[in-house]
Parts: sequence; C-alpha cells; structure tokens
Amino acid sequence: MDIQVLYDLAVYLGITALIVFIFTVLTGLRVIKTKPKRHIHKKLALTAFTLVCIHGIVMIYFYFFI
Repeated sequence: MDIQVLYDLAVYLGITALIVFIFTVLTGLRVIKTKPKRHIHKKLALTAFTLVCIHGIVMIYFYFFI
C-alpha cells in the first residue's frame, strides 16, 4: 500500500470522525432529536471513537516512524 494513500485515508478518517462527533454531541444534547428506541447516539459515539482510534494510530505512525 502506498504511504501517501494511507496518510490521505487517515486525514479523511479524522475529518469524518469530527463530523460524527459533532453530530453525536448534538444528539446527546437533544438539539437534534432522534427516536430513543434506535440508540443512534450510542452507535454514532462508538463509530466516531473507532474512527478516531484508527486516525490516531496512523498519525502516530507517521509522526514517529516516517
């Protein structure tokens, strides 16, 4: 896998995670109202956390090892 593609993917994951985190905060504060039975807030939080972890690991790799 080309290193530049991995770096670009990590940047896009970071941007996506930021948007999902903002949406999660807004649903948690009930600014954006969702149906409570769907548990959308928890699913978005877990998705955003996963994206941030992947982004962080890749960026640490680039910062320290390349």
